[in-house]
Amino acid sequence: MALDYSEKRNFFRMNLDCNMEYTVNGSGNKLCGLIKNLSGSGISFFSEQAITAGTEIQVSIKPENPITPALDLTIEVIRCNDAGNKQYEIAGNITRR
Repeated sequence: MALDYSEKRNFFRMNLDCNMEYTVNGSGNKLCGLIKNLSGSGISFFSEQAITAGTEIQVSIKPENPITPALDLTIEVIRCNDAGNKQYEIAGNITRR
């Protein structure tokens, strides 16, 4: 039986389309983003603000259903790409849950 090694990630990546809030550590300003995907070890989202690689940020994902608790994470930004239309695609490693 042949195995498909095209996806070598340790965790499945879930494609999402939901809002999030984040705070760049030390700033105190809450900003908004739109999650692109989430896995057990990382996150990718769109924002109107560029964030430098290596920056630590606090992320909060609040589901629409109040039964589901919010997901609060600390991530380290590993990449920030210009996505056009004054948007940036930001990817980060989850460092704390």
